[in-house]
Amino acid sequence: MLTKLKSIVPNETEISKLRANIALTFFGVYLVMMFASLTYAYWIPTNGVFFGMLSNLSTLFLMIGCLISVLLRKPNQSYLIYGGLIILGVIVRHQSTIAFPLWFFLILLMLSDISFTKIVKVFFYVTAPLTIFTLTMGYFRLIPTMQSPRGFGPNGEMIWRQGLGFNWVTLPSQLLFYLTLAYFFLKKGIMSWKEIIIITLSDVFLYVQTDTRNPFLLVLLIVLVAGLLNSKYKVNLIEFFSSKFFGIIAILSFPFFLLISICLAYLGTNGILVSKINHLMSNRVLYSHIGLEKYGVHPFGTRVVYNVLNPTHNLRGIYFYLDNSYMQYLITFGFIFIIIIVGLLTIQMFREYKSKKWYILFIFVLIAIHSTGDPQLMYISYSPFVLIIGNVIDRFKFFNREVKE
Repeated sequence: MLTKLKSIVPNETEISKLRANIALTFFGVYLVMMFASLTYAYWIPTNGVFFGMLSNLSTLFLMIGCLISVLLRKPNQSYLIYGGLIILGVIVRHQSTIAFPLWFFLILLMLSDISFTKIVKVFFYVTAPLTIFTLTMGYFRLIPTMQSPRGFGPNGEMIWRQGLGFNWVTLPSQLLFYLTLAYFFLKKGIMSWKEIIIITLSDVFLYVQTDTRNPFLLVLLIVLVAGLLNSKYKVNLIEFFSSKFFGIIAILSFPFFLLISICLAYLGTNGILVSKINHLMSNRVLYSHIGLEKYGVHPFGTRVVYNVLNPTHNLRGIYFYLDNSYMQYLITFGFIFIIIIVGLLTIQMFREYKSKKWYILFIFVLIAIHSTGDPQLMYISYSPFVLIIGNVIDRFKFFNREVKE
C-alpha cells in the first residue's frame, strides 16, 4: 500500500522538474508579450486597445507564474533576499513611477534555482524566430516600420534609417547583438564557419539599414573571436580568456564602467578629451551630464522625463535620453539599485572565473562595454543575461544549519 502511495505522490526531483518547466513556460510567454512592445504597431493609436492590454496582461501573467513557482519550491533562505529586492522594487516604483525593477525581481524569483542555460535557451528560441519574422515583414513593408533621417545622399536626397518593423531604428541591431551572445553562450564559443558567415552578413545588413554602430562593431568582434577559435590559435585564445589577467578585467568590468560613466557624466563636455569621447559616443556623455545636473542621484531613483522622437509625431523641443545603462539606472532607479546589481554581477563573474568558464567572462565583458552606450543591460525583452545574478542569490546563506546525527 505504501509503495503504491509513493508511486502516486511525486518526489522532490519530479516536483523540481515540474516547477522548472512551468516557470520557463511562463517566462517564454512573457517574452512573447514583451516582444510585442518592441514592434512599431505598439505605437499606432488604432491598435492601442489591443497593445495597451499587453502590459497589464504580461504583468498579471508574470505574477501568476511567480506565485506558482514559489509554491512548488521548498522554502529557502534566499527568499529573504528576494523578498528584500521585491520591496526595493516597490519603493523604486513609487519614487520613479517605473515598475521595471519590480518585474525584474519577480522574474528572478520565478526562475530561482533553475539552470541559467535553460533560461538562455528559452530566450533564444522564443526571441530569434520573432525577430526574424518582424525583420522580414518590416523589410518588405508588410507591416509598418519606423524611419529616422540619417543625412543626405550625393544627390541631395534624404537617406533614412530603417526600423524594419520595430518602434525604434536601433532595435534590430540591439537584438542581433544579444541573440548572437546567446548563441555564443549556448555553443560555448564554438561556432561553425557557416554560422559565422550568416551572423556576419546579418550584422552588415542591419548596419546598412539601421546605421547602428555600437552593436555592429561588437558583433563583428564576436564573430572574429569565433573565427579564431576555428583556427590554430584556438588554444592560445582560450588560454588568454581563462587567464588571471582577463579574469580580473571581467570581474571588475561592471564596477569600472559604472565609475567611468559617472566620472564622464560629472565632467560633461569640459576638456578636449571628454569632448572627443562625447563626440564618439554621439552626445551620450552630454545627455548623462544633463541628467545628472537636472535630476541628481537619489537612493531610490526619481521620475525622469525623456524627450525623444515618437513614432506618432515629430520631436518637440530639445532631445534628451539616457542611453548609458549605468547612468539611466543610477538616476532613474537610484544608487541602491545599481550598487546591488553591479555588486551581484561582480560576485558572479568571480565565480565564473573560478569555474574556468571563459566564454561567459567574454560575453559579460562585451555586455559591460555595450552598456556604456545603450540602455538594454537589464531589459528582458532584449537580453536574459543579467538574470545570472540569481545564481549568487540562490547560494547565499544567512546561517548554516547544523545537522545532528
